[in-house]
Amino acid sequence: MKTIKLLFLFSIALSFSNCSTIKLTESAPFNVHGATYYNWIGGQPGVRGTNLIIGVNNHKEVTFKSIYFKNKKVNSSLERRKGKVYVIANISTSTRDQIKDIIESPTKKKTKALEKKMDIPFQLKSNEAVVEYMVGKKIFYYKVKNIKKTESVFYP
Repeated sequence: MKTIKLLFLFSIALSFSNCSTIKLTESAPFNVHGATYYNWIGGQPGVRGTNLIIGVNNHKEVTFKSIYFKNKKVNSSLERRKGKVYVIANISTSTRDQIKDIIESPTKKKTKALEKKMDIPFQLKSNEAVVEYMVGKKIFYYKVKNIKKTESVFYP
């Protein structure tokens, strides 16, 4: 009987240790002053993507790592434009990349490769993103809401 109780407690403790989720911070050490995204289409067939632009202030102690947006995780970069600072993410949605994967791996089924989506650890609406950032050596996650979609850009 004592062994059964011990096994039961051990299995419960093990199940809780496997349920590690990524927690979002309620407030970030930087200020977000607007966020927009737009879809772009390149001059070649199948070349397209989405650019996400998040304006930030007071980011001195922060290193921006990546952004979760539209079921993808991409690296982010910091850019200065006209005296303001932005976190930028360029998300490729090109069918060319998917077709390249099919050509390199002919054993994969075509439909599965084209429908492939990343499972991200967050529940996000279409106008939300999560910014992964570091303060010191610790990683944090902050949700940006109400991202506005602007007009699509067509490149020749």
